[in-house]
Amino acid sequence: MVPPLNFAMVSPGVYRSGFPNPRSHPFLLQQRLRTIIYVHDGDCQTYHQQFIRENDINYKHFRVAANREPFVEMGHAMVAEILAELLDTRNHPVLVHCNRGIRRVGCLVGCVRKLQGWAMTAIFDEYQRFSGTKIRIADQEFIEVFKSPAHMEVQHPAAVVAGQAE
Repeated sequence: MVPPLNFAMVSPGVYRSGFPNPRSHPFLLQQRLRTIIYVHDGDCQTYHQQFIRENDINYKHFRVAANREPFVEMGHAMVAEILAELLDTRNHPVLVHCNRGIRRVGCLVGCVRKLQGWAMTAIFDEYQRFSGTKIRIADQEFIEVFKSPAHMEVQHPAAVVAGQAE
């Protein structure tokens, strides 16, 4: 069994990774995923869509551009929408992935960590562990200034935000 690149548990029922390849599909089946969230501005690979359909997994694709200097930034409203889906326990177990599991997913996980009350130094440390030499200051700035909108509606988020299983 081969997990996808940069696979890790974020919180009970919430996983992160890079784009799964066919060799990682048996591993993903063991996770009994209910939902897969893909965050990337490109299209999903046909083999992955087929895997999702054949295994009756709920699929959500959010077209999100990566943060880039000087003026390209992930949309705060879009990130809030993705977080609402990610933290909704009705979607669990859920996998959120981008292509490499570094930047877009790293920003999303950083925002989850803010909701969990982590210190910014711990959030940046986790981001850097997954990004290695591919660190983008724009990603860290995004995480630092992100504020969850008051209107963000999340169903049953307490266990995930607290980092506990239900």
